[in-house]
Amino acid sequence: MEDSLHRGSVRNVNVPCEIRVEGPSPQRVYQRDAKELADIPYSLRLSMPAYGNVEVCSAAARSMPAEKAWITVGVIRNKDSFDGVLTGFPTGSHSLQFRIRDGVSEQLIAEAAVEPVFVGDLWILAGQSNMQGCGTLLEVEEPMEGVSCFYLDDRWGIAEDPMCWYFEAVDPVHWSVPAEKLKEARLKERQTRTRGAGLGISFGKELLRSTGVPVGLIVCAHGGTRMMQWDPALLDQEGHSLYGSMLRRVKALRGKVKGYLWYQGESDANPEHAPMYAQRMEQFVHRLREDLQEPQLPFIYAQLANFHSWDKQHESCWDFIQHEQFRLEQRLAPCALVPTADATMSDPIHLDAPSLKVMGRRFAWQALRIAYGASLPTGPRPSEFQWDAVRTELRVRLTGLNGSLQHVDRVFGFQFKLTDQVWEPVEVTLSDDRCAVLLRFNQRIPAAAMLQYGAGYYPALNLRDEWGIPLPLFGPVLVP
Repeated sequence: MEDSLHRGSVRNVNVPCEIRVEGPSPQRVYQRDAKELADIPYSLRLSMPAYGNVEVCSAAARSMPAEKAWITVGVIRNKDSFDGVLTGFPTGSHSLQFRIRDGVSEQLIAEAAVEPVFVGDLWILAGQSNMQGCGTLLEVEEPMEGVSCFYLDDRWGIAEDPMCWYFEAVDPVHWSVPAEKLKEARLKERQTRTRGAGLGISFGKELLRSTGVPVGLIVCAHGGTRMMQWDPALLDQEGHSLYGSMLRRVKALRGKVKGYLWYQGESDANPEHAPMYAQRMEQFVHRLREDLQEPQLPFIYAQLANFHSWDKQHESCWDFIQHEQFRLEQRLAPCALVPTADATMSDPIHLDAPSLKVMGRRFAWQALRIAYGASLPTGPRPSEFQWDAVRTELRVRLTGLNGSLQHVDRVFGFQFKLTDQVWEPVEVTLSDDRCAVLLRFNQRIPAAAMLQYGAGYYPALNLRDEWGIPLPLFGPVLVP
């Protein structure tokens, strides 16, 4: 529990009996229902048995009125505990105050308060290291009250980077040392960690600013993990599997969430795992929606970014995963792809803190579109391919643009392939309305050749719309 009132607090006043509020905890977010309400269970523990009326007062956090509206919720009879549920709390931030008064003399026996407690929306953050966050801690996104985190130790707090502390996790699946060495590993990591800035806080802040709805982030990511390690078939292993750990934690929060954020795929970009990537992703999302009993759960995921490696052995697998991610957007609806082609890196494979902040906002824009009904474009997507009569000029029409494409004199990244042959365009320009790309070749392109945009680990790309959102990488695709 944070010791700063700004970060959340439980307060006791100077009365004969002390109340310990075991729930709700400060900074917790309760998932609202379709009526934008939530029930808030509470659990009071007293330092001694008491007899009297249990009363509750609630108000917007930090603004308890001078004349408090106390409501009697029950009677405690010579016991040292009391549990109950506060029903129908509206979306927003709340301060809860509890007290016990003698039923005859009305003398105050005990009093405590907890704030802030939120009713809002919960989002799961899962995948591997780029969702975990690997940006340097010199450039973190500043916390904002109303954006909370359910950390791996099952503790609520204001969302602060780093959000993933594996040695502090409740579930053993996140440990990389034996249980007897966890204490030492925790201390060392707290003293020496320099990376961990991620995208979650900028995502939450953008949603909060746009909707006014508090956001709770349920962090479940683990670096270096493959789709097989997220296999829902491992659910029965509970906290010893990633999927089991994730479901346990969501169910501990009453089992309902607003949506799901995913950034993963780097560890599957190899000949062994790439061919099964799309199938495993589809199975994962379908099972997730089934287990959460949300068949229309919004699923938002990032496309793989650049990989700065001199070893090109598995470069084609990287391209393959990117294209499968491009295709999955339609097959997993309601679903949205977040392009990362313009990201800058903190090391050969991890996004840096500034880019992760940008990606968080892009995740939020897609969430606003598919989870909140905002009338926002998807961002650039190829929609139509049209050849001239002799197949030397191709027009690629784009939809989903925020405005139009940013002006560039020359467009990079397109090519045609057929077995070992590659055709690079001699000229690539934008259409007059900047909603299409014109590719010109100095020879006829065979009908069997396939178009690719953004081939390789770190292609040169410069197509973005007016919001700065890049065209996703795709291909090879047949262009008849």
